[in-house]
Amino acid sequence: MKNTDTCPKCCSNTHVRKKTVLIGRASPKALFLEERAGYKRKDQLAVDECNPEKISDAPLQQFVEGYYCSVCDLGFVSDEIRAK
Repeated sequence: MKNTDTCPKCCSNTHVRKKTVLIGRASPKALFLEERAGYKRKDQLAVDECNPEKISDAPLQQFVEGYYCSVCDLGFVSDEIRAK
């Protein structure tokens, strides 16, 4: 079983702490009806890509419970939040 508080970049949990993470309002597919080639996402997760049971009600649905690695300067969420 995967340790959900392990940083995906440095593979350590030494400098990881729980943090509320801001995610995107909608995925590029929802915004443009298709993924655009060369489109660079500033965020890597959007509300419509999450498991509905794991996100808050509007207007707070963009804030999810996640983790932050202070060494890598990276916010991330557990696999349970992402929709399969």
